[in-house]
Amino acid sequence: MKPIKFALLSILTLGCTAGGLNLDFDVTPTGELNTEDLHIYLQPINSDANAPELSRTEKGTYTTSLEPDPSGIYYLYATLPDVQMSVPVYIVPKHNKEKIKLSKGANYALITSLNDAPNKALSAFAEKTIDKARTIGTRLSELSDGQVKSLLSSYTSDADSIIAIKKLPQPVQDYIRMWAYTAANDANSLAEHLAHHAGRKLNFSTEDILPAAASVLDNPMATAFQSAPLTIMKSIPRGPLSARMASLYSMYKTPEVRDMVTPLLVNSFLDTFDYCNNFEDGDRELQAVISQYELPSSYLDTFRSRSASIPGAAFPEVKLVDKDGNTVDFSSFKGKYVYVDLWASWCGPCCQEVPYLQALEKELDGGDVVFVSISTDSKKEPWLKKMTQLEMHGNQLWNSDGELAKKLNVRGIPHFLLYNPDGTLNTYNMSRPSAPETKLKLQSLKK
Repeated sequence: MKPIKFALLSILTLGCTAGGLNLDFDVTPTGELNTEDLHIYLQPINSDANAPELSRTEKGTYTTSLEPDPSGIYYLYATLPDVQMSVPVYIVPKHNKEKIKLSKGANYALITSLNDAPNKALSAFAEKTIDKARTIGTRLSELSDGQVKSLLSSYTSDADSIIAIKKLPQPVQDYIRMWAYTAANDANSLAEHLAHHAGRKLNFSTEDILPAAASVLDNPMATAFQSAPLTIMKSIPRGPLSARMASLYSMYKTPEVRDMVTPLLVNSFLDTFDYCNNFEDGDRELQAVISQYELPSSYLDTFRSRSASIPGAAFPEVKLVDKDGNTVDFSSFKGKYVYVDLWASWCGPCCQEVPYLQALEKELDGGDVVFVSISTDSKKEPWLKKMTQLEMHGNQLWNSDGELAKKLNVRGIPHFLLYNPDGTLNTYNMSRPSAPETKLKLQSLKK
């Protein structure tokens, strides 16, 4: 199931397994939802599997029977051809079927017929969250920094008020607190983004509106929130990978949280490490971390495969094809210096360099330098179209799977490299074709 438009939904269910009770219910869509195009799915909150679809009966209702998940929490999705909607609800397994009426509300929300205290609490918080997000998205320019700060701080205070007023099961309390925290963090990011584009800088930070992430998100339920992993990662002090891993294990005691964030920390290390320098130090540090925390050895394989960015390294073994689909071996350019341009059709700065590159290639034709442009486009058609538009000629190749950029640890394009006649890397960060020093450097090269 691929969501088209997303609105947060959770169906929270206490896993009452006593007496072997299953979760049995019928959902009856009303109004605009009463159509055969409607599909409804149910998924345990911490499941990575595809959400199973509820069965549609001849009467137009949707039904299912399943064993309650130990977490007691599920996601329910209701989709139409052009929209996905959701609603938070709480259901306790009963001896008789729970009958729920479902209708379409504003802002792609769903409204249910459930009216007990947990569902009232979830509905109330959902309404407040939608209103706050709408206010930030449409009225930020009208609000002072103090008003924005107060609005963002109110996510957690509203959650605390709702929890205090109503007697709620602990899982619902935990969920609302984490929902408030992640929603406030996301809203703060939106506010910062909108303010930046308006030439404005907010005079407060995330720490001014939210408590420490570990005080709320050190809970197995945090894995159910899409933005929680990055939020937790940002709460960990910067530094060497070994220090960040130690901080993770010190600040967060929940195994599920550690398992969720560890790949982010290691991959961040892999993506930002300066492979051109300190390669051996990085290799030793990663080996030690893998051993201490019993991590997959594949992380070390990935690290070592990126040694291709070190001067003197051979060109990575990746698949390169020309416009006709023929495989091209980079070793076929041996015997001359090779000036490599990594680019993509969607990259404006890349396309701006093309005329300068072609002029250099024409001016240095017959010399000791060959020019090779390698597209990192994920699809062939945009690459071919842009080549035609820019009248690109010469050695035009395509690496469709993105492995070249990964193995060279290239994090931005255009990126230029220079290879020696023997096929080894000469310069990892070569100057652009538009830079005057590029021509001088290439003219000075002699085999």
